[in-house]
Amino acid sequence: MNRLIVLVSALTLTAGAWAQSGEDELLERVRSGEVGQRADQTAQLNRYNSASAAERQRLLEEARARRDALQRESAGLEDTARDNKRSLDGKITELRSELGPNAALFGTLQGVSSELIGLFRNSSTSLQYPHRDIWLGDFIERMETSTEIFTIEELEQLWFLLQQEITASGKIVSLSTEVLGESGARESRKIVRLGKFGLITDDPEPAYLTWDATSQRASLLKRQPEGDALMKVEDYLSSSSGIAAVAIDPTAGSLLSRLVDAPGLRDRIAAGGLIGNLILTLGAVGVLIAVFKLISIMIVSAKVARQRADIGNPKDNNPLGRMLKIYEANRDQDTETLEMRLGEAILEERPKIDRFVGTIKVISAVAPLMGLMGTVIGMIATFQAITLFGTGDPKTMAGGISQALVTTVEGLTVAIPTVLLHAVVNARAIALINTLKHQTAGLIAERMEARAVQDKAA
Repeated sequence: MNRLIVLVSALTLTAGAWAQSGEDELLERVRSGEVGQRADQTAQLNRYNSASAAERQRLLEEARARRDALQRESAGLEDTARDNKRSLDGKITELRSELGPNAALFGTLQGVSSELIGLFRNSSTSLQYPHRDIWLGDFIERMETSTEIFTIEELEQLWFLLQQEITASGKIVSLSTEVLGESGARESRKIVRLGKFGLITDDPEPAYLTWDATSQRASLLKRQPEGDALMKVEDYLSSSSGIAAVAIDPTAGSLLSRLVDAPGLRDRIAAGGLIGNLILTLGAVGVLIAVFKLISIMIVSAKVARQRADIGNPKDNNPLGRMLKIYEANRDQDTETLEMRLGEAILEERPKIDRFVGTIKVISAVAPLMGLMGTVIGMIATFQAITLFGTGDPKTMAGGISQALVTTVEGLTVAIPTVLLHAVVNARAIALINTLKHQTAGLIAERMEARAVQDKAA
């Protein structure tokens, strides 16, 4: 018994040391306690050995008496425990007999109540009817113990909660409540609940909200739907005709919640990496060159068209005017010389007209090749991820696959419009050069006719 007391004292001392001084002091106190325990036992043995024979006999009889008393107390407690167990078993048997065929309802009611708790916590109708899960939790606890028989009132309450949810799911309700903003701060706003299919607000601007089952509050979406969805929300909330259109989420918020994880345009561009950025830069340069060249050719063509309408007054601001001046300067030359002069003038004008047209063609050819290179780099990254992490987690491979696909798309996105722009610009340039050639042929033919008339007259 003395050893038991010493052990309890040591454990009590250990707990206090843990709370006060930490692990090092606890270790020291445990060591000291063991030393103290051995010292106490040694002192007791010395006291017993130094006592007289009569004193030793008295101490021994007292220890035996305490032992016998504790044994009798233990036996009595064991008998009481066995009696209590038999009594409990009898009560449980009596209760089950009284329940009869209704015993199966405990499991049924427990299952239905558990499903309703999940349904209520995930339903935006809890904005109007909060804390319904508390009563259901207490009801489930009573059904688990099977110590009480459910009442008709409890069944009616369960029915009422289910019918309340069904009715509320078909109503459009306006209310004021706390909303979790984009930063996570609580804000008081006026919102409209569209049955169970959505939460919208125009306070202070049109927005969709989602129901947070964890915090049991409505929260603003970090990314709102694109298109005219928000305009429809504004029109719906400001409408006074009684009928208005608004977009809803048939999954009761699941699709809207996934908008946060859906990659946007910037995210997709970033997935292309360095190769993707180079492709887009190259495409932007190609489009700018094509637009610039198309505008310049159109301006030159307009000037040539005006010059054709005024052949007798050549100007230096267009290729045809410069050719006409060359014609006027070499009018007295023979036909072959004049033809060579005009041909030389066309050759001088052609590089100006065709300038940068070849660059557009090169860009349209290089862009898909760079996309292919990005695809290869992405697949290399994917296989490296498989080598390091295996195929158990698809997310480890998603980055490389995304880069492979995005760079391919970016290469084609750049190549297709630049090919079309090159075709348009090249056609315009060829048409302008053909116009100059046509005018040159006309001037030479006119010169040859004049010479033929002169020779005939002579």
